[in-house]
Amino acid sequence: MSKKNYLLFILTITAILYSSVTNAQEVKERAMVVYSKKTKEHSKAKTFAAFTDFGTSLFMRQDPAYPDLSECNASLDLDISYGYFINSYFYIGPGAGIRAYFRENFTMFPIFGELRGCWKRTFIYGKGGFSLSTSGNNDRGGAYASIGLGVNFISKTKYKLFLSMGYEFQDHRRKDTCVLRKEILTGKNGLAIRIGTQF
Repeated sequence: MSKKNYLLFILTITAILYSSVTNAQEVKERAMVVYSKKTKEHSKAKTFAAFTDFGTSLFMRQDPAYPDLSECNASLDLDISYGYFINSYFYIGPGAGIRAYFRENFTMFPIFGELRGCWKRTFIYGKGGFSLSTSGNNDRGGAYASIGLGVNFISKTKYKLFLSMGYEFQDHRRKDTCVLRKEILTGKNGLAIRIGTQF
């Protein structure tokens, strides 16, 4: 083999080896980028989170025969829940709240489980549980439930700000001491409006 052919052969082998190494390196880098993205998404999806909701509930009157037992038409509400994103779309966790009813001398403390389904900037939520009352023998709590939807206004940072609207039901029993002297169901259901944060 002549020197010229030998040199050409060496150059060809070198070019082939260099091309193979370069391609392998590019494939490895692309794989690392994909793995990094998946890892970040995975760690972002499966993580703990807390939600704080503050707002009001506007109730419809329940007992027209007993207007003195259902005079409340709104409440000041605060809910806090702490749970876990099982993937990028679903959050589940326990929570507790306060319901301070206007024009009535009692407060409710709902204890509930919450499920949220998130997609981009929108989400739906459902809460269900039981409420305790602070007024003693005259007022008793009961079943509590809420369902609605919301929109995230700030969603690309660690802390999120959102507005939600939904339906809320609160079982409430009050003892009628004036006429019948028995418990009367004055459940409150109506529109719940909330502003809140996720962190």
